[in-house]
Amino acid sequence: MNIFSWKEFIDKKPLVGVPCAITVGVFDGIHKGHMEILRQVLSQGRGVHSVVFTFRTNPATYFGGNYKGDIYTVDQKLSALDALGTDAVVLIDFSVDFVKLSGKQFFSIIGASLVLKKIAVGYDFKCGCGNDTTTVDILSMYAGSDVEVQVVPEYSYSGVPVKSTMIRTFIQVGELNILSSIMEFGYSIDISGHRGSMLRSDAKQVLPPAGSYRIKLYDRGKYRNASITADETAVGWEFI
Repeated sequence: MNIFSWKEFIDKKPLVGVPCAITVGVFDGIHKGHMEILRQVLSQGRGVHSVVFTFRTNPATYFGGNYKGDIYTVDQKLSALDALGTDAVVLIDFSVDFVKLSGKQFFSIIGASLVLKKIAVGYDFKCGCGNDTTTVDILSMYAGSDVEVQVVPEYSYSGVPVKSTMIRTFIQVGELNILSSIMEFGYSIDISGHRGSMLRSDAKQVLPPAGSYRIKLYDRGKYRNASITADETAVGWEFI
């Protein structure tokens, strides 16, 4: 899987002339609803590249507010997209300049840097400065063109729409068993780069409540039985 920054994508145009099916989104946690969208760009067949435009940092952190944290780190998200067979990912830095782009400008830049064959987005997709572009606008934008626009309907679990906000809540209240039913790869805490305990104040991932949990920890090429203990200030782990 090739990984490009938004700047590299615009300046160097590594996909120019390449027929592509694309999707745009945060894709935090890769839940079953995300998978319905991703399948649309992953199933185009030989000759059409699957390209995911996503964010290095969740845009929610840019706007502040009561953001609870990421479900996946960027490394976990990239690993999941790679495992699915994605051809390329464009990582967008949600900067002051980027936030000024209208949705029409955003898709115009994309169209100038690759051969756009298909766009797949969720039913509630919005983008652009002030969320000025919705699925209705995208359908109108490409009506009568050779670009197919696929709007993927809502995916529900037990009658409730599956969203990343729902998963964050389940993690925070300790309802971890349900996650395997609504997530493609499940939930895991990324401890790469950490030794000993990981301070909660430094953790960018949303974490479960205080308590002890049995886990599988990936270490040196294999999974080992381990336990993780969370309290008010830190998360610690050990092999058992």
